[in-house]
Amino acid sequence: MRPLPGLCALSLLVLVLAGCGSGSPPASVRSSAPGAGARAVRAAPAAEGRVVAAARVLRRWDAARAVAYSRGSVPLLRRLYADGAGADDVRLLRDYARRGLRVQEMTTQLLAVEVLRHRPGLWRLRVTDRLSHAVAVGATGRVLLPRDDASTRTVQLVRQGGRWRAQRVSGPAPP
Repeated sequence: MRPLPGLCALSLLVLVLAGCGSGSPPASVRSSAPGAGARAVRAAPAAEGRVVAAARVLRRWDAARAVAYSRGSVPLLRRLYADGAGADDVRLLRDYARRGLRVQEMTTQLLAVEVLRHRPGLWRLRVTDRLSHAVAVGATGRVLLPRDDASTRTVQLVRQGGRWRAQRVSGPAPP
């Protein structure tokens, strides 16, 4: 029997809000996406605290990235990456700016997180997400950007200068 689509999303929300548990083994949290079919929420009880913390870091990072895009700010975007990282993202933001566009209302849907490695100042994660909503805004109006397909990547975040920065993004991650 398959879980109800809304049940998985609700379970993920409860885990995020509760922020309970701790431990070291790899763990993952998966949620359902509207129309994408349900996925099981699974996390070893001792590891779910790490997964919740990782998801929280990713959501904050994605929100800061959305702000950088909405302002068309390369300096804000660069602050989200460690030195030498993020060149493709900066190039994409500049391409939008060259066309007189800003990307607003950017929402990244986090579908799955697996903690591959964690220590103070470092998260190495297998992340499945997608751009679920964004609008390009320019002089001629607003255009809804296409919804992104889900993709899985390995993301390494490091704590530098009091912020989490993406140091390495590689993908697609192996299953």
